[in-house]
Amino acid sequence: MLSSVVKGVGHNVPARVVTNLDLARFMDTSDEWIVERTGIRERRFVEPGTTTTDLAIPAIRMACQRAGVTPQDCDMIIAATLSPDYFFPGIGTVLQNKLEMKNVPAIDLRAQCSGLIYGLATADAYIRAGMAKRILLVCSEVQSPILDMSNRGRDMAVLFGDGAGALVVEATSLTGNERPSSRNNVRGVIDSAMGSDGSGATLLYLKAPGSTTAGFMTQESLDSGDIHPKMDGRVVFKNAVTRMLEVASTVLARNGVSPSDIDLVLPHQANLRINEAVREKLGIPEDKVFNNIQKYGNTTAATIPICMSEAVEAGKLKEGQLVLTLAFGAGFTWGCNLIRW
Repeated sequence: MLSSVVKGVGHNVPARVVTNLDLARFMDTSDEWIVERTGIRERRFVEPGTTTTDLAIPAIRMACQRAGVTPQDCDMIIAATLSPDYFFPGIGTVLQNKLEMKNVPAIDLRAQCSGLIYGLATADAYIRAGMAKRILLVCSEVQSPILDMSNRGRDMAVLFGDGAGALVVEATSLTGNERPSSRNNVRGVIDSAMGSDGSGATLLYLKAPGSTTAGFMTQESLDSGDIHPKMDGRVVFKNAVTRMLEVASTVLARNGVSPSDIDLVLPHQANLRINEAVREKLGIPEDKVFNNIQKYGNTTAATIPICMSEAVEAGKLKEGQLVLTLAFGAGFTWGCNLIRW
């Protein structure tokens, strides 16, 4: 019997720090306004010309080094991003070429902020089915070039940053019929749950380029701001809290886990107020939740793997711990993973 274990995790963020005060110089906002509503104090932006795969490579190399392998030792790539290098192809094949991973299959996922959770669930399924032995899971985003840095786009522009995270997910053979669970110390992915609701597609989205726009990119789409992301913040906030709470409760209940059993929660970093609301409703102590949105903003698919990597470095994520990931994103999509680290 096979199970999947996270053997290594890495991250990479750009060197350029953009503070709230920097943004306030060219749009009508303030440090106090942003911190009060989001918890964000700064974020990282890439230098012009840096692509999503460029940002991902150092994160991949860190994850592989920590796992004691090379990228060429992996037999599949799963990549999650909403900001690919090109409209097509996806970043998986671009990474395959840059990393010289000869002929390995490369899958791109479009689950937006839920990318890590969907990606880890997919990697786990491939490994359990015996279709892969070691998978490179990459979550990378370069969003700064698509943000509207004017007063029109300020509500979105203050939220996002650039960043990348990567995991090496490896097959392990289990003795007997004992799978990773909340009742033993067998390492691995215990359970995953995901959901979606497409009725919310245009409540958090980027319209152009896309087939709903004639010619994909037009002068009208430029003038209207359709080339920049848009969001109904109040509706998204409410749905995020509701769905993250629902999916966490479902996974905990079906695995016989109480919130007090969880050693560490790694939530998506969209808004500190969302994470605080979910934490309070689940009854999990503040010191068991890892947040870094204050430094990086919302790096979309990359938020959770960046948290994982920094939690390992800080000594807060250790082997044997029971870990819960949680996310909600555009689509709408949502999900969680329960992991014995």
